[in-house]
Amino acid sequence: MSVELQNSKSERVFKNLQFISFANLLTISRLVITPFLIYTILKDYYLISGILVAAAVLSDWLDGIIARKTNDVTKHGELLDPAVDKIFTISVLVAFVEKHLISTFVVFLIVLREMMVTWFRSVMVNRGVVVPASFYGKLKTTFQLIAIFLLSINVKEAGVILLWLSIIIAYYSAFDYLKLFIKRKAWE
Repeated sequence: MSVELQNSKSERVFKNLQFISFANLLTISRLVITPFLIYTILKDYYLISGILVAAAVLSDWLDGIIARKTNDVTKHGELLDPAVDKIFTISVLVAFVEKHLISTFVVFLIVLREMMVTWFRSVMVNRGVVVPASFYGKLKTTFQLIAIFLLSINVKEAGVILLWLSIIIAYYSAFDYLKLFIKRKAWE
């Protein structure tokens, strides 16, 4: 391959990367972190696991702030962020199941709730109903991430308790979404 052709391809790749906002790069960083985090959890590298969870949580917190501050909120980012959050959370929880820190039933409850709420919100958005994240949904996420951090550094009892608390809050918030879904007659 000629040098010109290689340079041309490199320039196109670089130009395409320029279209990815910094906020979306932060979101994507959680996808990159996830397999390394799973590995460190499975190998009992607690310090590294804790650092990786903290980095993922920080990137989740910063991506939205940066997108809003730079006026760079995009449809891609609005879809990418929750998808990456779910991939991150479910993947890490499955690693905890493999380590026998939590049960498969816990993961089932979390995945069920996430899929139900995603469906409610998607149907309502398609009907033109804006569905912002609820306070309880944010509280659920906070407890869930703290639980993931604690479990990743091998603080089992407190991590499991917070994870169950996050599940209770998650279903309470799902009920709020269901009430809005019914009130707006979104199924019609």
